[in-house]
Amino acid sequence: MKEYDLIAIGTGSVMNILNGYIARNADARVAVIDKDKPGGICLTKGCIPSKILFYPVELLSDIWKAKEFGIDLNIKNINFQKIMNRMRTIIRKDIGKIEGGLKSHPNIDYYRAEARFIAPYTLVVNGEEIKAEKIFICSGSRPLIPKIKGLEKTGYFTSDTLLQLKNLPESLAVIGGGYIAVEYGNFFAKLGSKVKVIEMLPRILANEE
Repeated sequence: MKEYDLIAIGTGSVMNILNGYIARNADARVAVIDKDKPGGICLTKGCIPSKILFYPVELLSDIWKAKEFGIDLNIKNINFQKIMNRMRTIIRKDIGKIEGGLKSHPNIDYYRAEARFIAPYTLVVNGEEIKAEKIFICSGSRPLIPKIKGLEKTGYFTSDTLLQLKNLPESLAVIGGGYIAVEYGNFFAKLGSKVKVIEMLPRILANEE
């Protein structure tokens, strides 16, 4: 059984904690475990890819407003695939840098696998037992799928899977009125999709001022 000073499940925000821990404990042995690509939800599926996608939409808004300043511009084409591929390329490079750092760090053993507790402070990863007195569980989150009759048969995207879209949809129904829903609704609408946002509360962005 391998014993570590610290085990981290996840490779997102917990990495900030690990960097500080290793800086204060130069001889520390650390295990980092993640079944998904390293970088956490923010990098791989969340705020970073979404902000990369929103930048071209901001440029479109500026172009449309330019007429107010006496500048007439025409948009010949919006290449949805190029917008999506640019995002994927940037994210892929960042993931590669993080993965390279994890694999080469002298204090870290990196496991690209699932972890399972078998006893207090003891995990099994890839059939190997590992142990530590400090274990951080920072495994992220997943989209909540509402129980709507017929949804499974209809098919749907989540905020995770829509990042794999190759073609701009002609129309889109966004279920939910939180900031993620509104951001993506705005993104697709600006690119030309017909978008409807469906929210059961009296207004969208109910948690915002």
